[in-house]
Amino acid sequence: MVRILFVVAIVVGALAFDSHIAPVAASSNQTVPVSTDVPVDTANPFLPDDADLTACVGTLQRPGCGSSERGGWHQNLVAIAMIGGLLIIFGRVAWGVARNRRDDADDIASAP
Repeated sequence: MVRILFVVAIVVGALAFDSHIAPVAASSNQTVPVSTDVPVDTANPFLPDDADLTACVGTLQRPGCGSSERGGWHQNLVAIAMIGGLLIIFGRVAWGVARNRRDDADDIASAP
């Protein structure tokens, strides 16, 4: 099981590797042009456009302050993966405990 997870992690890591990264300049006398025209993005897809932002700031999300950008299938996939992993871990622990108790009961029954 660990080998399968290791192989899956290697494959996902290889697919996630971005080969379009520019190499670092080899010598220090090469100059890289620096652009000072940086666009400022003021749009935040997680905050509503028509609500007062001071009413939406807080620990809990208040009614009317949400956005359709939150959640989605990505968040659901992560939740399913987390719950599946917990079920596998706790199932494996429960199986090990039951096996240990069964082995102890067999040892007691076979004792003279």
